[in-house]
Amino acid sequence: MIIVKKNIKIIILLSLSLILTSCGYKKINQKNASIIYIQNINVVGEKKISYILKNNILLISDSTSENKYNLEIKTTKKKINKIKNTSGRVTRYNLSISANLKMINIDNEQIIYRIFVKKNDYEVATNHSKTITNENNALETTTQQLTDEIINFITLTMRRL
Repeated sequence: MIIVKKNIKIIILLSLSLILTSCGYKKINQKNASIIYIQNINVVGEKKISYILKNNILLISDSTSENKYNLEIKTTKKKINKIKNTSGRVTRYNLSISANLKMINIDNEQIIYRIFVKKNDYEVATNHSKTITNENNALETTTQQLTDEIINFITLTMRRL
């Protein structure tokens, strides 16, 4: 009985050590390492959205890539009343951010267009500062989703070419 318990402990320790030794750091998007070089990016629109888009998209740029592009992005933000209560006060807003992407190949002047739209809702709170916080959180979330979609599009487009 004691020998069986020792064997089980040894098997558990060996299994744990094998599992833990196989853990390691690996780049998440290693396949995308040198897929595109963005020489110039011009983002027009609201400053906060433009700043986040530009910085996140430039993260996939690698100067050693053979695919050299200039990017032009035009963003627009719309805030629309979504739900009103019985007294006519707005209780929920819909935030919509759209981005018109234009990718221009530096070598052969080939142009790729694409429009991206992301929407998000947020509640109107009892005090104004909480409503502003809700709007800012919705803006950040929507901008990040938009950025991820643009990066995925660029990555997939570069793999096809």
